Amino acid sequence: MSHAVRAPYRGKVLERPRAAGSRLRREDLVDLALVAVMLALTAGETLSGNYDREDAQVGEVLFWGVVVILPLTVRRRFPVAVWFASLGLLVLQSALMGSSEGTAVFFVLLVGGYTVAAYRPRRTAVLCLVALVPVTMYVSWRSTGNPFDDVEFIAFLVGGFFVAGRIVWSRNRLVERLAAQSEELRRSQAAEARAVAAVQRERIARDVHDVVAHSVSLMVVQAEAGEAQLSEEGPSAECLRAIQRVGRSTLTELRGLLATMGDGADEGADEGAGEGSTTAGSAATHAPSPRLRDVDDLVGELGRAGLDVDLRVEGSPDALPPGVDLAAYRILQEALTNALRHAGGATVRARVRVDPAEVVVEVVDDGGRRDRAAASNGHPGSGRGLDGMRERARLYGGDVESGPTADGFRVLARIPVPAAVAP
Repeated sequence: MSHAVRAPYRGKVLERPRAAGSRLRREDLVDLALVAVMLALTAGETLSGNYDREDAQVGEVLFWGVVVILPLTVRRRFPVAVWFASLGLLVLQSALMGSSEGTAVFFVLLVGGYTVAAYRPRRTAVLCLVALVPVTMYVSWRSTGNPFDDVEFIAFLVGGFFVAGRIVWSRNRLVERLAAQSEELRRSQAAEARAVAAVQRERIARDVHDVVAHSVSLMVVQAEAGEAQLSEEGPSAECLRAIQRVGRSTLTELRGLLATMGDGADEGADEGAGEGSTTAGSAATHAPSPRLRDVDDLVGELGRAGLDVDLRVEGSPDALPPGVDLAAYRILQEALTNALRHAGGATVRARVRVDPAEVVVEVVDDGGRRDRAAASNGHPGSGRGLDGMRERARLYGGDVESGPTADGFRVLARIPVPAAVAP
C-alpha cells in the first residue's frame, strides 16, 4: 500500500540562473582583468624592444596595443562590434605602420574569435570568422610582402578558439533549455498542488457540512421542540430561544464558509432551520457520515476486493468528536484504498489507537505487487491521497508522516482530541 500514499515527486529541481546583474558584474571584472594582463604583456614586450623591425617606435606600438586591446572590455555585450572594430584597427595599424606589431594582435584575434563563437548564433559567428581571412592577408602582405605568409598559422589558432566558443554556445543553450523546463515543471507542480488542495477543500467542506450542519440543525430543532413544550414564558424559554438564534447564526456562517471553500452541497441544509419539518427533511437528505466504529465494514469491502487487512482498534472511538472521528476514518480509508490500488496483493497491517489526548492511525503494507523499479526511478503515484490525508489532519491540528519501509510503505497519522467543553 505504500504506493497508495506516496508523496509527489520532490526531487531536486535545477537551480535558477543567477540574476543577470550579478553575472554581468562578475564577467565584467573578468574582462577587465584580462585586458589588464594583456596591456601589461604588451607594455613589457614593447619596452624590452623585442621586435624584428628596427624602425618600430615604442610610443606607436604602445598606442596601437592599447587601442586594439581596450575594446575587449565590452566583448561579451557587443561581440560582433568588438570583433569588427578590432579587425578595422589592425588594418589601420598595418596601413600606417606597415605592420601590426606585438603579441597583442594574436591575443585580440583569439579572444575575439572565441567570444563571437560563444555568444552569437552559428551563422553570425561563421561570417565573422570569414571576415578574418582578408584582414589577415592584408596584414601579412604589409608586413612581409606575402599575403599568405601568416594566414594558415593565424587561421589554425583562431579556428581552435572558435571551436571552443561553439562548444560553450551549445552548453549555454542547453542550460537555458533545462532552466526553462525546470521553471515549467515548477509551475506545473504548483498548479497541480493548488488543484489538489482545491479538490481536498471541497471534500473536507462536504464532510464538515455532514458533521457540523447536521448536528447544529438537530440542536435547533430540539430547542424549538423544547420551547413548544413549555407551558409558560420564563428563563427556560428565553434560553431555548437563544440557542435557536445562535444555531441559526452558526448555520448561516457555516454556509458562507463552505461556499468560500468551493462547496455548494450545503445549500438547503439549513434553510428554515427553525421549522422542524424542513430541517428534518434536510437532515434526511444526507446519509450519516462514516465513523471509526464502521471500519469493519470498510475492511470487509476491501477484503472482498482482494486486500488482506489485519486491523486492530484500541480504545473506544464512540467518545470522539464527530469531526475528529470522520477525519481519522477518511485517513484510514484513503490509506487502505491506495494500498489496494498501488500494492495489489499486499498484506496490510492497520492500527487505530484512541487515547484521551489523540487518535493514532497507522497503516503499513509489505509492498505486494508494487513495481519497485518504477519506485526506485522516482516515479511514484500522484501523491493526491497523501495530500488529502494531510489536509484532513491539519484541519484538526494533526499531522501525517509517510515513507517507505524495507518492503513497502508506512503512513502514520496523529490527530489531537480536543478537551471536552464543560457544561
